[in-house]
Amino acid sequence: MSLSESHYAVIVVGGRPSGATLATRLAQGGLRVLLLDRATFPSLPAVSSPIIYACTMALLDEIGAPEAEYAHNTPKIRKLVSESRDYYRAIATIPEDRGRAYAYAIDRARFDHALWRHAANTHGVTALEGFGVTDLLWEGDRVIGVEGMRHGSRKAERFYADLIVGADGRWSLVARKVDAPLYNVDDSPTTSLYYAYWRNLQPYDLDEPLMVAHSTLDGLGYLIMDSADGTAAVVCEGHAETIERFSQGAGAPEALYEALLQNAPRVWARLQGAERVTSVRGLKHVPNYYRQPYGKGWALVGDAVHHKDPLGGQGVYDAVFSAKALAEQYLAHKRGQLDYESAMQGYKARLEEETLPVYYNTLAARANLAPSDPFQRLLGRYLVESPEVIEALARVPARMGDITQVMTTRHIVLSIAKGAARDVRRALTGELSPSAVPPLPIERAQGVQETNSYQQRLGCLGWLLALPAIMMFGGLAALRRK
Repeated sequence: MSLSESHYAVIVVGGRPSGATLATRLAQGGLRVLLLDRATFPSLPAVSSPIIYACTMALLDEIGAPEAEYAHNTPKIRKLVSESRDYYRAIATIPEDRGRAYAYAIDRARFDHALWRHAANTHGVTALEGFGVTDLLWEGDRVIGVEGMRHGSRKAERFYADLIVGADGRWSLVARKVDAPLYNVDDSPTTSLYYAYWRNLQPYDLDEPLMVAHSTLDGLGYLIMDSADGTAAVVCEGHAETIERFSQGAGAPEALYEALLQNAPRVWARLQGAERVTSVRGLKHVPNYYRQPYGKGWALVGDAVHHKDPLGGQGVYDAVFSAKALAEQYLAHKRGQLDYESAMQGYKARLEEETLPVYYNTLAARANLAPSDPFQRLLGRYLVESPEVIEALARVPARMGDITQVMTTRHIVLSIAKGAARDVRRALTGELSPSAVPPLPIERAQGVQETNSYQQRLGCLGWLLALPAIMMFGGLAALRRK
């Protein structure tokens, strides 16, 4: 479609997942859309969680985005592992959802490029990469267009539309130009993270594609996710003040990242002989917020409208969901079914209904990065030894369950009671817990013995710690019955 016709129904500023899928949906609904991005594709975005579950893929199915392209040569992850140092671990199987029982740790450059191509090939979309928007155009208090330049050009170009959408990330130019107010902001305590992609990691004892979450229980958490072309994403996240302690004297980001990795012996062991194949990328003081999602002639989607800690791995889902919600509401307006204000109020309501519960749960989960005491470790082991709890927890990141349905007083008390009973039995029989963390293959080769029998045979100590809590709970229940 020719750029000489400079008026569109919608201009989307930003062509990564939220912008590309929004442009596709709007064009499939019959609108003429201009999709702009200052980058050229394929290229990496700013810091982003690469994990996607079936719920995200189902949204991409709706617009016909081919899984074979956006997940090309990317292994299907069917199991999630959560380790707490060498004290205990849990292994969860990703539940089936709409015919998929797996997740991907996608290559974001490949993923974003596939969605950009899909949008560009959709009738009604004009896609222009390498075009940096520098300003918005106004008519009174209403946004009516954008101004910018192509890479390598000094000539400003202007395009006009009924609606200008900022899909341009957490530092959104559109949001700044319209002065979109922030709300639901939470910045205490903030986290920071660093990551890179590696190749030829030492194998895990489970010989299949995995996402392994590892906590050192001292304020830092790690993720190792098998990704495209035989690579793995290796991420370290922690409270910003904890990260800053490691940064003293570390110098460049690469040195800081290496110091953080060395803090986790099991993670560092898997990197022996591995090759880092990307630069180290990071984000300090991860912001958590919502922005006012619309105004006169403008709207926001993706990280521009809502951003939260990547701890929960929900960033890509939130991006493509916000695109769907805005597209459906705005198309209803263009078809005369809703006036503009009602349509956009509906967009805001749908966005918050879908994302606010997960937002608050993610903020609460940051507490898990804090250093833990022995009783918290014991309780954690009791919880992960419960198959019902593990199955329920595996449903949470896939948006098939709510963490508040799992971490109830009933679940916790039952887990303590059953766990203490199992510890007594193990103390008598000498058996290990199923949550025991076995040595890595490389550790076995170096003669490391079975993991920390002291931690796995707490036995009577576990029982003595748990018994007062059980008695207190029983006493309170009896008082309530009276």
